[in-house]
Amino acid sequence: MISSAKGIHHNVGAIGQVEGALKILDLSPMEVSVLDRMRKGKTTKEIAATLCIPEPTIELHVRHSLRRLRARSREELLALIGGCY
Repeated sequence: MISSAKGIHHNVGAIGQVEGALKILDLSPMEVSVLDRMRKGKTTKEIAATLCIPEPTIELHVRHSLRRLRARSREELLALIGGCY
């Protein structure tokens, strides 16, 4: 039994990380790669250059990730996957 609010908050955070990890399984390896670079603060242009693919393709991967994880924004998307790495 957890007796403090701090302990309860910690467990809720762990549950969120597990849920995020399960959701990430719905993404393709390229989508995960793009999101990982986004999480590290890279721009679309930088990601495209690193992966040697056109910028519109990066945007396509982001849109697919948004739809698959049912996120409404890039910020929400990154919050969902934040605990998975």
